[in-house]
Amino acid sequence: MTQVCTTCGFIHNCYCEAIPTIASDLCFTLLTHPNEFQRETNTGKLVARVIKQVNIREWQRKQPDPYCLPESSVLTPVLVFPDQDSMPLTQWQTQHPSASNFIVLDGTWQEAKKMLNRSQWLQNLPKVHLEATQSSQYQLRRNQEAGNLCTFEVCAQMVRELESSDEANAMLTFFEQYLQWFQAERSGHALPSCSQ
Repeated sequence: MTQVCTTCGFIHNCYCEAIPTIASDLCFTLLTHPNEFQRETNTGKLVARVIKQVNIREWQRKQPDPYCLPESSVLTPVLVFPDQDSMPLTQWQTQHPSASNFIVLDGTWQEAKKMLNRSQWLQNLPKVHLEATQSSQYQLRRNQEAGNLCTFEVCAQMVRELESSDEANAMLTFFEQYLQWFQAERSGHALPSCSQ
């Protein structure tokens, strides 16, 4: 009988050996909606497996996460969220060359908007947006707005804009394969390209 991989949780399509090691000095905090921890389709956990400086934190509506506050870290916290007050990511990096703690809201876009609207401390953080031109490969959830990227794609685009196109491409190549493995796993069969 085929065993469940204790690391990735897949039975037929363990992808652990295919995970790339991405050379990135960016620091990410994935502020995760409580619902997201229960979803198989969460991509934040993949970010933490390919980039070394990733912290996954659970969002609390009333309680600010101390890791995300300016006074609690040598890194400058900045929220990755597009709105009228946000500046381009590359412009932020030019004006703030010291290391930043990039906070990504990990959830559906509807949940991310609620997280921001219900948390004054998040609203008070400086905000940046991406200048992504590619469309999302992510098709695992319904009713998502066109043009939005999932958490993994957001982090890959940040690597592209601030560090290396080659590293970002390696992330996205893996992600495209992962989506195929996920669909195969969901339907209960193995793809030949997966490690066994």
